[in-house]
Amino acid sequence: MKGLWGKLLRVNLTNHTYEVEDIAEEVARATLGGKALAAHYAIREIKRNTEPLSPENILYLFTGVLTGTPAPTGNRFVAATKSPLTGSFTDSYGGGYWGPELRFAGYDGIILEGQSKAPVRMHIADDKVEFLDATELWGMDTWETTSRIKELQGKTPRPIKVLSIGQAGERMALLAAIIADARAAARGGVGAVMGSKNLKAISVIGSKRPPLAMQREFMTLVKEQNMRLNKNPVTSDALRYRGTPNILLGVNAAGGLPTRNFQTGQFEAAEKIDGEAMRKELWNDGKNWHPCWNCTIKCTHFHVLDAPGYEGKIDDGPEYETTALLGSNCGIGDPKAISLADYIVDGYGIDTISLGNNIAFLMECYERGFIGKDKTNGLDLRFGNKEAWMAAIHAAGKGEGELGRLGSNGVKRAAEEIGQGSADFAAHTKGQEMPAYDPRSGQGTALSYARGIRGADHLKPWVFNKEWLSSGERTDPFSTADKPALIKRDDADSAILDCVCVCRFVANELNLENDFLMLANAATGFGYDLQEFLDIGERAVNLARSFYAREGFGRKEDVLPKRFNTEPLQAGLARGNVAKIDEMIDRYYELCGWDDNGVPSKDKLRSLGLEFVIDILYGDGGPGEAARAA
Repeated sequence: MKGLWGKLLRVNLTNHTYEVEDIAEEVARATLGGKALAAHYAIREIKRNTEPLSPENILYLFTGVLTGTPAPTGNRFVAATKSPLTGSFTDSYGGGYWGPELRFAGYDGIILEGQSKAPVRMHIADDKVEFLDATELWGMDTWETTSRIKELQGKTPRPIKVLSIGQAGERMALLAAIIADARAAARGGVGAVMGSKNLKAISVIGSKRPPLAMQREFMTLVKEQNMRLNKNPVTSDALRYRGTPNILLGVNAAGGLPTRNFQTGQFEAAEKIDGEAMRKELWNDGKNWHPCWNCTIKCTHFHVLDAPGYEGKIDDGPEYETTALLGSNCGIGDPKAISLADYIVDGYGIDTISLGNNIAFLMECYERGFIGKDKTNGLDLRFGNKEAWMAAIHAAGKGEGELGRLGSNGVKRAAEEIGQGSADFAAHTKGQEMPAYDPRSGQGTALSYARGIRGADHLKPWVFNKEWLSSGERTDPFSTADKPALIKRDDADSAILDCVCVCRFVANELNLENDFLMLANAATGFGYDLQEFLDIGERAVNLARSFYAREGFGRKEDVLPKRFNTEPLQAGLARGNVAKIDEMIDRYYELCGWDDNGVPSKDKLRSLGLEFVIDILYGDGGPGEAARAA
């Protein structure tokens, strides 16, 4: 097999054993790795009603066919599992260097089963796989963990790459992330699942390179694509010098910037935390680059911290999502403070998107009088109170007191406990906190969030760009008629990027038909035609949705909280808008080939070669029946 190694490490953490398992060629051809491959295994192997934090849950760390190849941004890996935050399938992606290094060791992914009796770490060096005691590492943050593992492993031909969890993952906080090379696979509580298995870290070093079917053709494509990326104004200028916060003022102008727990969509200090401010104040005129492996875009920058106790520490970022949700959403307009928070949160190993939402939600509850200082560890937890905000971050990271408990397990659970109508403004869908685009600012964004399989999600697909930011394809943000088709198409198309495991930002210049289809064929020699290639994305979406339906979820979960349906935006170009999910959801299901509860039909599954899913979803006893009746 070319492109993919066709090899997975199946690890039994209970017994500290492993075996190398082949990927069937027909499965490789149908998935190309990443999201589709993880969902293919998850729906087969994770039993219905499995408790997400039990030894019976399985964590998949998979790469894609382009990971570790010269392809532009071919550096990503996916952490997929049954989410403890939502109870359904989640797939969370990280960049950096760890994914390519796993491929260099000769593997396409790792399947983690069972639970170690004591803290353990793994070290992979090509064909050698070791299980090593991690007792001394337990309690360390991700920065300390990475540094100590490198010391323990000693001198190596090249630096080893380390993936780990922090204290939040160890104690199975539901917002816990997995951190690798300062990059986070953060969404859905994947770090909590890793912590539930007593697995602290996986370090890896490899000496191989993924096999390519047509090396010369592949490299010709790569050279031409990198030239285009280096000329595109977004990838060669906006992202390269102002990072992902380059869009912040545009989102603010639209009225979509989460501010004070999504009470409004504009922040009065937006200019202090946008990409230009970051470039000048934090990033050495935008030249403090720390790109992921083999990335010509170089959107990630580093900042040398100078806060007391953190002098000389390096923060990679902050990214747009972190800036908005730990910044404007909490009423914080200080870029240095946000950068410090970013470093601290990555150390604890928490999702900055969810944490920013969680703290902002508790701030609103406190200001409304729904909770008192007995729930805030004695803090005056108001919007913009920088000292209380930072103390809340530490409390969530360490799990200290009532605030640590409420602040690290998501707004859905916090609202259920607090009551008093607070669920109306708890910014989540299906238990996963909203990203940094107010869904009232565009109907496509609203629909994307509401029907998101892993919960509120801006990347599956990123439609806000087409509603407000793009100079290319545009759509009327206030129209509902065209959004079901747009979301259906773009979700499947973006899923392909999650299968081959490249960064979303290449889509500013590269496309599926003329770029990634050609790369996939040159890597594998499979000879896909366009439709067969596009089917991979739709297959990935339907596998994930089938997992969701099998767990009994359906239409009643494809909704937004009351605030976003009934409270119009008060500022920005989207002023007066609310989400109108009911005008779009039926047509969306119809276009997807799902029934009126959002369950994939037998005909749809059959058309994608997913007959085995029909048996799982429609077999005797009927998880599909349960979903349709839900």
